[in-house]
Amino acid sequence: MMTPSHREELILSHMPQVKLLAQRLHRRCPQTELDDLMSVATIGLIQAVDRFDPDRHLKLKTLAEHRIRGALLDYLRHIDPLPRSVRRFQKRRDAVINEFFVAGRIPSDANLAEALGVSTSKYMTLSRMITAAEPISIHESAIAEELAG
Repeated sequence: MMTPSHREELILSHMPQVKLLAQRLHRRCPQTELDDLMSVATIGLIQAVDRFDPDRHLKLKTLAEHRIRGALLDYLRHIDPLPRSVRRFQKRRDAVINEFFVAGRIPSDANLAEALGVSTSKYMTLSRMITAAEPISIHESAIAEELAG
């Protein structure tokens, strides 16, 4: 049985790992708040410390990394309005668009749909879903309203 002071010591000694993993993810997903990622990662660390069993001959650092990463990914899935299948489509679409541009061509929606192996209507539906889920800056929105009106 772990004493409360030993538990606290373990948590504090692994906080640099929390910071490192949260910062790495923040670099890949800058639209997320670093403080939110740190909080979620800390919860993952606490769960790892609470489930740590030294008799299993597993390092706490290994268990903590697994729990922290899992907590961070769960958080990202929770805040993402789109399902993973649509995010996969987005990545494939972006790669295909890049291939067209590298080849010096500007693709039409029909070109992209064909390259992705989907109907044009499905391509348009998925693309609209992606566009609708993109965050809009209040500042950019105000500028757009000024230009329109």
